[in-house]
Amino acid sequence: MNSKIIFVSFICFGSGLSSVAFSKPMSAPKDIKYTISPLFGYETVFRATPSPHTATRAMYGARLTVGSDTISGELEYTKSSDTENFLVAPEKIVTNDDKLKLGLRSTYRLSEIVYMTGRLGGQATQSERTETSSGISTTTKDDPKYHPYAGAHIGLKLGPISVSVGATAIIKDTSDLSKNDIQHTLSVTLGN
Repeated sequence: MNSKIIFVSFICFGSGLSSVAFSKPMSAPKDIKYTISPLFGYETVFRATPSPHTATRAMYGARLTVGSDTISGELEYTKSSDTENFLVAPEKIVTNDDKLKLGLRSTYRLSEIVYMTGRLGGQATQSERTETSSGISTTTKDDPKYHPYAGAHIGLKLGPISVSVGATAIIKDTSDLSKNDIQHTLSVTLGN
């Protein structure tokens, strides 16, 4: 009978210890931040057809950032579309791009309100182009293209809201910088 009481007491005491040991919630370090920011802006892109030129168009998307001010990882998705009309064939070209960036960023606080951020990484671009010549439309979807990017942002932190503007260069050709894409964005982040 005593052995049963000892055994039941051991089980109860042991389970009590395990509940004490595991009752403390796991938490991330205090300097780790998670933010999701909607993005709006415009970009200047290089086009080779029908002749070499640049096009400027609106873009939108979102960015997820995880980390600290010193170093953070970022994942960004943007979408852009434009229509160009020409006097020669093809008379109309509609281009839709989906872009996914994966990279690192670092933020330097100039004051309690003003901060600067540098970023670099790689971008994957999936393009779909519809060309119309003499009333006949042809749609082509390009294979994904991969390019490095680098950029800088400056921002203001006003309480729980942060607003930043920045420029990012997508480096497509180091020998001819006019073929690189430039994105200008405005982002608004709510939270710490």
